[in-house]
Amino acid sequence: MVTVETASVDNKSVKDFLASLPEVLEKARIEGGIKGMSVAIMHKGELVFAEGFGKRNQTDPFTKETVSHLASVTKAFTATAIGELVAEGKMDWDKTPVSQYLPEFRLKDPVLTSQLTLADMLAHRTPVPSIDLAWFRNKDSTRDLIKQLKHLELPATKMSPIVNYNNIIYAVAGEAGAEVAGMTYAELIKAKLLEPLGLKDSGLSLPEMEKLPNFARPYDAATFDDAKKGVYEEGYMDEIHMADAAAGDIYMNVLDLVKWGQVILKEGELDGKQVLNKESVQETLKPHNIMKSKARKPDFAPTAGYSFGWVLDSYKGHTIIHHAGSNPGYRSNLAFFPDDDLVVAHLANLQVTDLPSSLPFYIADGLLNLPKTEDWIHEYTLKKTQETYDIYAIMAKNDIPDRIEGQPHSRELVDYTGEYTNAIYGKFTITLQEDGSGLYMKMRTIESKLEHYHYESFKGFAHDFVLKQNLLFTFKTGSSGTVDAIEIVLSLGDDPELFKKTETSKYEEAAPKEE
Repeated sequence: MVTVETASVDNKSVKDFLASLPEVLEKARIEGGIKGMSVAIMHKGELVFAEGFGKRNQTDPFTKETVSHLASVTKAFTATAIGELVAEGKMDWDKTPVSQYLPEFRLKDPVLTSQLTLADMLAHRTPVPSIDLAWFRNKDSTRDLIKQLKHLELPATKMSPIVNYNNIIYAVAGEAGAEVAGMTYAELIKAKLLEPLGLKDSGLSLPEMEKLPNFARPYDAATFDDAKKGVYEEGYMDEIHMADAAAGDIYMNVLDLVKWGQVILKEGELDGKQVLNKESVQETLKPHNIMKSKARKPDFAPTAGYSFGWVLDSYKGHTIIHHAGSNPGYRSNLAFFPDDDLVVAHLANLQVTDLPSSLPFYIADGLLNLPKTEDWIHEYTLKKTQETYDIYAIMAKNDIPDRIEGQPHSRELVDYTGEYTNAIYGKFTITLQEDGSGLYMKMRTIESKLEHYHYESFKGFAHDFVLKQNLLFTFKTGSSGTVDAIEIVLSLGDDPELFKKTETSKYEEAAPKEE
């Protein structure tokens, strides 16, 4: 049933706009190949629209009460919770190095370690490279993974002049806050935000979300055409903890999400009462960095800023503060126009869609009577969604070099087997396939058969709901004349990572020795 409250809406065109939304959004969902989604709008302090569309799983409807994963919209919660600790005098934004709050945090450069503050981390000013794959489905504790950062090679030792987006560094900030508060990160978020704000249908972790009676399962499509046909792969509710939870592990329904947006728009005020520290919320909404972007449309500011978990921009002269979230199988977006008292929240159980990011502009045009300059939720969204599918396809190929035909490997397959370890990414195990015809690799839950490519290189395809891409393994020979390392390009555009051989495989041990 559509929820449209129009008691406070006087303008007939605005009433008509809200009344048309269900049909418009359902059409956009179908055109955009989205399994299920929900949208909520608050205007002038009242909930004027809240509705679900499509399916949350194979059979049940996605309603406004359906909880879904926020992904990176979580970052603003992390920053705001830290802001409460700042208000209590237990932390500060930009004076004390984070390593003083969290002794486990050390980088290879001790000078940089001694400089990085919470403001640097929350505004993505650090030069630390993205290593999300190293923490993917990793059963080690977050604190133990943070300890490994001391081995990470840094491409630079100066602060980044533009946003260098990093989920791992947000995890460090979240763990620092938890350490100071004397509780876990999940307990910190619940104690400082979810409970005081009455966000009762909210929490952290997929296993906890799965316990609820009305939650959205994650979906993916191989291509945009598949998505539009309703051909999806259903993902899993990961039982392995999300090590970088502070970057993207909160779940809630769209009603709680739009309520959260309204509290931040009102700088920590809820129902006329100051629930969050006003000065700290204001600090999270100030520009602390600059977003890197291509040439921008004239409807927007020349440059977008980044604060603490928020992107700061303007749209047709109206300030907009927003942040998107994207995890495998989930997409989210929260946007608010502080000068117009307008909040737009959107959840979806499909990662590849631009609709949540584009919808606030369509809503602003309709509710604020702005001039229409773009078909945001049809033409623009479909174009951007197709571009994203194309990018994912390129990433899956991983830009491996062309194969050189007729160039065999120089060793017996058993010579390549063993355990190979990297201080940041952990270990790969290379074994023989059961029939001995080829190699097989495993890294945590990532597994793949390897086929010979050329020379000492073998190609595999990692297929997990979360990760789908080619991997090229190039084996290296040491001074002893035996294979002692593998070089692997783990992500498109990154330099190869070296994994050193640390253990001889049972196949190699059992191989017959020459007389």
